[in-house]
Amino acid sequence: MMHKEPIRHHYIPQFILRNFCFDENKKYLHYFDKKTSQLYKRKIEETFMVRNLYRDNINNPDEPTKIEKDLARFESEVSKIITDRFLKEDEISITYEEDDKLKLFFAIMAFRSKITSNKFGIEASDESKRFYSMYQTDGNLSDFWKRNLGYLANCRSLREVLNHKEIDMPIKIFFRRDTFGFFGLYFIVAERRGPFEFIISDVYPTVITGVTDYGFENHLYSIYPISPDRVILIASNGIDACPKSVAVFSDEVLKKPKVNRENKLLIRVKKIYENDVKYINSVQIKEAYDGFAFKDRNKITLLS
Repeated sequence: MMHKEPIRHHYIPQFILRNFCFDENKKYLHYFDKKTSQLYKRKIEETFMVRNLYRDNINNPDEPTKIEKDLARFESEVSKIITDRFLKEDEISITYEEDDKLKLFFAIMAFRSKITSNKFGIEASDESKRFYSMYQTDGNLSDFWKRNLGYLANCRSLREVLNHKEIDMPIKIFFRRDTFGFFGLYFIVAERRGPFEFIISDVYPTVITGVTDYGFENHLYSIYPISPDRVILIASNGIDACPKSVAVFSDEVLKKPKVNRENKLLIRVKKIYENDVKYINSVQIKEAYDGFAFKDRNKITLLS
């Protein structure tokens, strides 16, 4: 029996998008198109996706949708952690192995995006082709992107990425930055208080940088909304030493996870209020490429 190949390839997983649906069947959300300034009710199957985005006839001619299937398998592994713990618990306990897996999973979100595919595809410059020519002699950077994405989809930690013989060195450097940073990264889970809900944009994550006291620009944190009520921040070690004008959030919100008696990381959910929620939404709207989505239009005030 022939199985239908997946055509709609979501660069933001549907298990996350369902949390932003407004209907009981978890099929529809509100979507604002930045290019037309129009607001729509849209099915999640049509949101933050590109048809055949990961289809790869060069590296997987016998199974061209292998990347999409491998990414779906990775999603299924982390969805239970995010759904049952990050969305529901106030004290979230994760093992170091789960910490590694989740950091890599979220780092892949940026690499698998429509925007990144365009940078290696229709928007690839001659300069980029020259830079990557050592790794892609024919100049086909779309092939370079898909080939490395296929390998990444089967890794579960930064260590596996760095030890992978087939992943090209520039990609290893990118992923060391995005899963470890300069001095290490850690999870923050924030829950909203007040009248406004979180939105989710097609730039996932939204990366916030700031100028340190030493005068150089550094990654501060990446923003990953996971529901209208909760958002994950992946923050750089040392951010708590930045002035509030740079870091935005309070010292309490920026506290690092502790290690509990079972030698697991304990992430305490932090409460954030109206101004911080509006800040998170505003930077997402500003950075969004095509548009953003949300659950309740009456709890979003930034459309005007």
